[in-house]
Amino acid sequence: MPLLGLSLSACVMQEGDFPSLAKRPYEDNPAIPAMDIATADPMEALPSALRNAVDTAVQKSNTAHQSFLQNLPKVQKSVSAARGAAPSSESWVVAQMELSSLEMNRSPSVSALADLDSLFMKRLDQEFTGEQKGAADLIAKSREKIEAQVISQQREIEQLKSGMR
Repeated sequence: MPLLGLSLSACVMQEGDFPSLAKRPYEDNPAIPAMDIATADPMEALPSALRNAVDTAVQKSNTAHQSFLQNLPKVQKSVSAARGAAPSSESWVVAQMELSSLEMNRSPSVSALADLDSLFMKRLDQEFTGEQKGAADLIAKSREKIEAQVISQQREIEQLKSGMR
């Protein structure tokens, strides 16, 4: 019985502001077109300067990620050749240089992530103070994509480094 009481307590209405369930103007008036969600580009909601900054960061990261992926097989081959080699041996030095090259390929992605972090925090601050409305979530979505690239790159580099030990 006490378990039933505890489980039902989670269903009790919490206090707070909740979105209205009232009809929206476009639901009653067909003259007001609803946004076509399938074809709408949510990035269009951002002011053009902010959208350009987000697009630039995403493009910078995508370009860097492609370069990273193109260089990865060559680095994997060098690291594989250096497995078990003594530090300072030729194969070990070549593998270290290749790993450094891979880190350089990755650098613009990390920089793009930092750029979006800055844009996101600035936008959140503007929304908090009421200076601007919305769009932080759109920046966050682009940020998540870049962060996934950076995490993937870091995972590959760590795996390669562990093969050198």
